[in-house]
Amino acid sequence: MELHLKYPKFSQKKMNKYLDTDTKRAALAASLSVVALMSYTGEKELKKCSGTIIEADNDVGIVLTSANLIRRPTDEEFVQNALADDLKVVVVPGDGQAYEGEICAFDFHYNLVAIRFKANSPLRSAKLRLVDDSVNINPQHGLGEETAFQLKRHSSLFKLFPGQAVIGIGRYFAEPYELMAAPGEFSLGCCDYDCKELFQALCRMTSCGDGGPLINQSGEVIGIAFYDIFQTPFLPINLVCKWWEHYKRHGELRRSFVAMQATNLYAADLELVDRIIRKFPSIYKGVIVEQVIPGSSLCVDDVIIECAGRAVHSFLELCEMMWDNVGDAVDLVVARADHDTLLKLKMTVTEATPDKLNRWHHWRR
Repeated sequence: MELHLKYPKFSQKKMNKYLDTDTKRAALAASLSVVALMSYTGEKELKKCSGTIIEADNDVGIVLTSANLIRRPTDEEFVQNALADDLKVVVVPGDGQAYEGEICAFDFHYNLVAIRFKANSPLRSAKLRLVDDSVNINPQHGLGEETAFQLKRHSSLFKLFPGQAVIGIGRYFAEPYELMAAPGEFSLGCCDYDCKELFQALCRMTSCGDGGPLINQSGEVIGIAFYDIFQTPFLPINLVCKWWEHYKRHGELRRSFVAMQATNLYAADLELVDRIIRKFPSIYKGVIVEQVIPGSSLCVDDVIIECAGRAVHSFLELCEMMWDNVGDAVDLVVARADHDTLLKLKMTVTEATPDKLNRWHHWRR
């Protein structure tokens, strides 16, 4: 079977065949930091995917990609949380040179692996851009004023809102090792994954793009994208950076266990948002609880507006706060529609134990 049939390129999907100029510019801006990766168990081919050089020290690079690259093969619905036997990883930058990679760290909970490799020439790392997913739904923010979708003048964060253009990119593993791009947009839709920190983009990649970067139209990496047959789930770069920096500093992994399903207040049903705002007129940002585990002090439809003494503006911001407070009991301030005053609650941020690791779907090509 020809390679492009067994391992389709992005351009074999109709929506990726004719790329607009903005998409091409953005992909080219990120190109030098995008690599192809291949893994083997013994002499047997295991997986092909894409990755991002997030650090480069002259000719030595660190690549982040999907941990699916190194998992033990299975035919089950979910991939295994175990390393493949006799594992070998190969990294291929855009020049087509193949280099053996060394696994620095891996985490089946967040589906991430960091791989070190040494090239024959200087490498370039990606430009990373932290994300701000907060949206202010204050009705006073009219058309003539600064809207919730605009960046604050001195903000260094990339404002991410529904409909915002994003691009999944990857590199094909065979000659001519071409750059691939799948344009789409950020969506509010909920990914059907255990990992509650995942966001969703309406891009259509192929399996060769698993673990590649999700970029904005400036070519900045805003997340690590994972292959899915329906859409593109991605882990925001804010959490990816926390994961990697924690490992570098402490030599160990940190896994926050998110014991609820939640979303941004602006994404809730209009009727519920109306009830909250009528009861608490100053609340226009926050995180609304959609599902909780038994015994939680939180209730469905609670709006979290403060955590550990800091205002909560968005779901991603809450995830970052929880990460920073793993193992601690934090104070929450919550708005509950059937209460006249704000509630003060306690929540212990636990770490994911081996029996509570996220499951990840095993998608066939």
